[in-house]
Amino acid sequence: MLLSVLLALLGFAGGVYCAVFSSMGLIGGPLCDTGDGEYLYPFRNNTLEYNYLFNQTTWSICKEPENIILWNIVLFSILLAIGVIEAILCLIQVTNGLIGFVCGTCMRRRKVGMH
Repeated sequence: MLLSVLLALLGFAGGVYCAVFSSMGLIGGPLCDTGDGEYLYPFRNNTLEYNYLFNQTTWSICKEPENIILWNIVLFSILLAIGVIEAILCLIQVTNGLIGFVCGTCMRRRKVGMH
């Protein structure tokens, strides 16, 4: 039972890690060519008010690869959702395992007498 709790804690840490880095990927934006042949992150220094996620007209900044902004948003949104779901499920498993570990020893098992 304790091994289940430890592995669920490891899964929870992985889910949080995935969610944090996915949100950073969403906020930072994609690496793209802005038209001068140099690949850079054009949306890194934007404030949340001018963020590319909320202003689709700024997507024309990236010339190459085609549709990279949409790809970035879809990929990191899916990873963010999966990471959050994983963290929640593993946290539920940790709670369930700890309750089973602590309360499982409190219950007395009835011994069946031989007739």
